[in-house]
Amino acid sequence: RIIPHNWEAAIFQDLGSAPASIEAGKVADCYGCLPGHSTQQADAEQAYVQAKLAGRTTWVALPPDQWPGEWKERGVTRPVAKLDKALDGHPDSGTMWEKHCDSELLAQGFAPIEHLPSCYFPERLRLLLAVCVDDLKLSGLREYLAEGWRSIGDGRSGGITLEEPAESCLY
Repeated sequence: RIIPHNWEAAIFQDLGSAPASIEAGKVADCYGCLPGHSTQQADAEQAYVQAKLAGRTTWVALPPDQWPGEWKERGVTRPVAKLDKALDGHPDSGTMWEKHCDSELLAQGFAPIEHLPSCYFPERLRLLLAVCVDDLKLSGLREYLAEGWRSIGDGRSGGITLEEPAESCLY
């Protein structure tokens, strides 16, 4: 809800996404405890802005330090721009990020697990991936984890931009 009269901050509630549950994270932990298995995690770098914003057009006011010089010269006083990326705080950002993440994972052969939202199992690698918003937890045979992370993507040649994966600790 935007209040244009006094430019108060908007407060949104995201209702369109379904991140992996705590139970799903525990299932991944359990799978990582099997002989020869391990569990690693990585954060998606600036997850929401990796996704394009779709739906109703949203306009945002730009702060003065983001104005091109010619705007100041022309006397522009309150420029706005169409919001293209799913910024944190927008009511559809979580939904847009989840759709982006899901489509990238499906394209790489990560099959969704029935009755476990935001959880995937790529049959060829036999890994278990749980995605809780921007935190990704990957469990399976140690020798397949690096390939699993590469298939999720590096963000430059497609896929999801991730921080360097590490052994699982906080999720």
